[in-house]
This record gives sequence, C-alpha cells and structure tokens, in this order.
Amino acid sequence: MRVATVLELVERNGVPVPSGLTETSWRFSGPGDFIAQYIAVCGLMTRLEDYQRLGREVAEDLAATGVRYAEAVFTPSAHAATMGEDWFGPIEALLDGLAAGERATGTAVRLTPDVVRDAGMDAGRRTLEVARKFAGRGVVALNCAGSEVAAIAPFASLFAEAKEAGLGSVPHAGEWAGPENVWETLEHYAPDRIGHGVRAIDDPQLVETLAERRIPLEVSPLSNVATGVYPSLEAHPFLRLRSAGVVVTLNSDDPPMFGGGWLTPVYEAARRAWGLSDEELAAIARTGVDVSFADDERKAELGRAIDTWLADPGA
Repeated sequence: MRVATVLELVERNGVPVPSGLTETSWRFSGPGDFIAQYIAVCGLMTRLEDYQRLGREVAEDLAATGVRYAEAVFTPSAHAATMGEDWFGPIEALLDGLAAGERATGTAVRLTPDVVRDAGMDAGRRTLEVARKFAGRGVVALNCAGSEVAAIAPFASLFAEAKEAGLGSVPHAGEWAGPENVWETLEHYAPDRIGHGVRAIDDPQLVETLAERRIPLEVSPLSNVATGVYPSLEAHPFLRLRSAGVVVTLNSDDPPMFGGGWLTPVYEAARRAWGLSDEELAAIARTGVDVSFADDERKAELGRAIDTWLADPGA
C-alpha cells in the first residue's frame, strides 16, 4: 500500500498513524515490529472499495517499475475480522481491482493466499477455502507466512489439499528461523518454491538438497536487510546460494514498507552490491519467469521482453 493511501485511510478511520511510519517511509526495529506494523496497515482496510483501490494501485505501481507479471501474497485471515468475518469479499474485491489495473496497465497480478500458522488451524482451513474458491480465477497457489515460530507439520494437510485442487505450494521458510524451518517445510508442504529460504546457507547439506531438487528460492534481499536478517547486502548469501547451484530469483517484498524496494531498485541494488552483469541479471529474471505459474504464452512474451532489454539495456 502506498504511504499516501495509508495516511488517507488513517485519517478517514480516525486512528493513530502506525508507529513505524514517517511522512514518507517506514522503519522497523526487527521482525516482530514489522509484523505489528503490517497488521496495523491491514486493519485500515474496512470497506470493500479499499481492496478494489489497493488492487488498482498495486498494478499501477508494479507497471511503473517495469513489472509485467507478478504473483503476490494476500492474507485472508488478516482481513476477515476487520470485515465482519467476511472471508471471501475482500479477496474478490481485490481481484476486481487487480483486473481493472491489468486492463489499464497491461500488468497482471495473481494471488497466493497465505496461511498464517500463528493464527491457528481454523484460520488456515478458511484460507484454504478462499484459495480453492478462486483457483483459476486469479489465485495460483497457497502460501504460508507469519513468525516462523508456529509448528509446521499440523498444516501439511492444507497444502496436500491445495495441490489436489491444482494450486501450487509456495510457503515462506528460513527467513528468520534457521535451516530446520526449511527442512520441515520440504518434508510437509512439497513446495514448488520457497519464500526467502536464505537461512538455508547455514546448513551445507540443505543447500545441496535444494540445489539437487531444483527448488527455487524467492529471495528478497532489501527486505532481508530491512528486517535485520542480514546487516547489509554485502553480507547477504544470495551469491553463495547461486554459486552452490540453488535456483534463486530476485523479488520485492512489501515494497513501500521496505525503503522503496520495488523490483527495479532490487535489481539495481544487486548490480551495485554484487557486481552482477546485464547477462546475469537477465538470466535471473528468466528464472523468475520460468518458475512462475504463468501460462506458456505469457512466459514466452516475458522472455522476449527480457531479450529485448538485454539487446539494448539503455532503451
């Protein structure tokens, strides 16, 4: 959500400005503080038109940074209580807004509703119901996020059912928690991709397993620095994971909340900090396309766009 939109909704709802927000940017003291700020922003959305607006604005902002296709996380459990226990209205309104944004910009956004294990099994099952209801209608996978503290195994059946419904499995793991968090995710969720996964670097056997199984990691380096997972991009393990043969992609993560970390700035930061060439950046972008749930026609279109950029990066 744009900072300007946050401030507008704060004024409309007559509530305090989230403590981490200044006039133009966010600050966090750590992972727990980030989650608290995230929940505060979710609580500002009290009308279905808020979700429609968010969808349009997200599509516009993605298009402005050069993104033509995205798979984004949406958390039904964070909105159901605010919306009078309406689990389906918010995501339907959001999808309507995203569709309007796609018509206006050409940028397509698909959703991966996420199970927040901290919220319990009942909320997890309702999230699966949401994902299944809109499967093929804007929803492409089941996600899983939260503090990484709650037990993983009890939620395995949700991901099995999601796969049976034709949805992908794209859980977060190994961002704040250590390698064991990733091992358990591999065991119980049969992931098609793993969100973050960077703490795998602490276990050479896990790195080898990820490389052998070709399980992609959705790496969001600016986010990892902003929440204190790593002190700097120079300390980030992206290059070490890539050199070890792990499939890695570059991603944005709550971009307005993490210092303007939309995808173009992420790629620019990767070039500066890690010395990646145009050819290497293009290869990483192609990997992102390949491991997405986009159809073959869209993947081919995106691949051609990457080739065009590589032929003339300054255009």
